[in-house]
This record gives sequence, C-alpha cells and structure tokens, in this order.
Amino acid sequence: MPRRMCVMFAIVLSLFIIFQLRLLCNYKRLFFLGDENIPVILWWTPFGNNNRIKTCGNVKCYFSHNRTFESSINLKSILFYGSDLRIHDLPSWRSGAISWGLLHEESPRNNPILVHEEALNLFNYSSTFSRFSNVPLTLLDLSGLEELIAESYYVPTKEKSMLMHVENLAPVLYIQSDCDTVSDRDRYILELIKHIRIDSYGACLNNAKLNDKLRNNYLDILNDHEFLSFVARYKFTIAFENAICDDYITEKLWRPLIVGSVPIYYGSPSFKDWLPNNKSAISISDFDGPIQLANFLHNLLKNDSAYEEYLSHKLSERKSRITNNKLLHALERRGTETPNKFGNYMEEFECFVCERIQKNNQELEEISIVTKRQYNCSLPRDPITRKINNRNWWMQQWNIEKCGAKLLIHYVTNNISININHFDEQKMNMYDNNEC
Repeated sequence: MPRRMCVMFAIVLSLFIIFQLRLLCNYKRLFFLGDENIPVILWWTPFGNNNRIKTCGNVKCYFSHNRTFESSINLKSILFYGSDLRIHDLPSWRSGAISWGLLHEESPRNNPILVHEEALNLFNYSSTFSRFSNVPLTLLDLSGLEELIAESYYVPTKEKSMLMHVENLAPVLYIQSDCDTVSDRDRYILELIKHIRIDSYGACLNNAKLNDKLRNNYLDILNDHEFLSFVARYKFTIAFENAICDDYITEKLWRPLIVGSVPIYYGSPSFKDWLPNNKSAISISDFDGPIQLANFLHNLLKNDSAYEEYLSHKLSERKSRITNNKLLHALERRGTETPNKFGNYMEEFECFVCERIQKNNQELEEISIVTKRQYNCSLPRDPITRKINNRNWWMQQWNIEKCGAKLLIHYVTNNISININHFDEQKMNMYDNNEC
C-alpha cells in the first residue's frame, strides 16, 4: 500500500512539474522581452491574437490562447467569442479581480443563453452590434459611405420596369436559404406573396431559379459584382433579419441600399437611425399587415417619382445624398485609412480591454457590467400579429435558456464546476417546474 501511494504521489508530482514548466516556458517569452509585469489577456475561446505582445496607446498587453495562463498572477482578463462559448467549457474559477469580455456579432440563434441578462452580467466588457457596446459592431456590414452613394450597380427605374415586362421579373426579390429563424420571416413572406409577385430564390419558399453561374455557389459570392448586379435589377428587395435585436443590422439591409434596390425591412426596431435618409427603406412595421404593404408597393410601382424618393442616396446631388448626421458621424469616426473588416474591430476590442484593465489598476475604478442594453433581443414574435409567438419553437429555446442563464450565474459566481449532463438536467427541471 505505501508503495502504491508513493507511485501515485510521484505521478501527481510529475504532472505538477510538467504544468509548471509549461507555464514557465510561456513566462520566459515575457521575461526575455523584459516585460515580466505585462498584463496577460487570455482568449478562452481561441479567436484573436495568440502569443503576441500588443501595444495599445501607452500600454502593452500579452494576448494568448494558452489556458495555462489561467493560473498566472499576470492574468487580468479573459475574452470569449460568443458563438463558441460553451457552458461545459468555462474557466474553472471566477475571480472578481479578473474581468471577462464578450465579442459577439451574431444573432441569438447562435447562442440563445446570451439574450438573458443573468448570462450577460457575467461579462464586464462587450463588443456587440449594439451602439451601447464598448466597441460597437453596428455598421460592421456597411463598407463605407462611397458604396452607399456610388452608382456602380444602379439600374434606372425605367429599365427596371422594362425588365419586369421583357424578362418577366417580379417587382420584389427574396433570396434566403436559412429557413429556421427566430424572426419567423417566411411566415410573413408566405402571406405577402399572395398579394404581390415575389421572385424567391434560395432554399426558402423557392419559386424561381438562379442561372447556373449563380446557383452553384451564390452563398459564396454575395458581395461579388455579378450577384450585386443581379440584385440591382429588382425594384424592391426583401431584407428580413433572422432575429429581432436593437441595432442588429446585417448585409441584408446594406446590400440593396448599395445597389439601388429599395429594401423592405424587418429586423432591428432602431434600424431607421442608421438609414442614409428618412426614406431609404420600407419597414413592414409601418403597415398593419402584408395586404397593406402590398397595396403600398403597387402604388409605388405606378408612380416612378414616388418610388425614386427612396433612392435619393443615388439620385440627389452628390454632396447631399446622405442626410442622416448620425450615420455620417459614425462613418467619419471610423475613418478611411483602416479597412472596415471584422478583424479590425477585434483588434480594437482587444486594445479597449488592455487599456481599461490597466486604467482600473491605477485608478481602482469600479468594473463595468454588461447588460441587455448591449445585447437587447426581443422574445420571438409573430411578424404579422406582432404578438409573442408561442408556436415558434424558438420560444421554447428562449425560455429553457432563461433557466440556463439563471443556473449558470449560480454556478459561476459560486465557483462550482459544471458537469454538463447534471447542468442540463437541472435546467430542464427548472423549466418543467416553471422556476425561471
């Protein structure tokens, strides 16, 4: 028995020594560079910079994917990419001295637990689509001002009318292959299509065929010249988001605006704050239902000048094509020197966290908490009745994950390790007993 215990002790000691050596190897890189006191920021879900000392203004931080840094005295913050965050794979302990940051540009269908405030409260800093986020991603899918006002793809109204007669194009374009959405957008389209012609490409409600060139890989060429030219031929383009969240605005809105097709929009309740002009898109929320919207579209089809009021960002004097100062100021702040790419927002978020943790250390500021203000998504609603949509299976997911969020904060704040099977069982028991 003593011998067996000695062997076990030797094994445990060996593992501990190996762990410490791995940690030391990582530290050596810092020591070698003379930065032994540099703060460490760990990407728990590997996403941003790895094994890199990064200069942010007057400060430096070391970014890594290596989880051995979880035990480092230099660790000051842990970052998570929202779509890859998993309940069963979180840090083994939560310290108030170590901040957590959330980078998440996607809608809640990627990770429904994040719509609930209890889950969001675990994070101190955020980079989301919300304008209230520390590093907002609201205009991530808008390339820039020039694309909005340029006429590269613009097809004149009379030519669009001719295409409707000569090539039998419908006045409205719909192209979508994601048919299972929180917003239940296809329900609205099914009703709208009864009252106005819609060319529906893609897998959802398909009634039209793309040409061979576009059909084979259209999902890979959504920003290519040929596809944009195809969209530009239509007078209207349906731009329905897959979920309804404040400031969650994707390429679905910007693509038709860029090519000069009038978007018919359903999504962010705040989207009008970012339009080029007062009349740049048609919101289904301004109509009592699909019939009223269809009647409005038919009237625009009969009146070219009324239709073109929605295209003033293409047709007005160049200097006055954009009248929305909020949009102009946001694009000006972004500047033209740095390309509008997701990676650059990630770099900015890293630097924000790097500068903030060192400022907090110096000034002992209270650490902030992420709330629904930075990720505000409504319960699944019927797009026609605007009422809570209990028949949408996403509603069940919403409610189940409300239990999950409540349970998660209990586990994390009390540093209880998570067994995912037990966690899921508890979550479902809470849901079944209406305890959330």
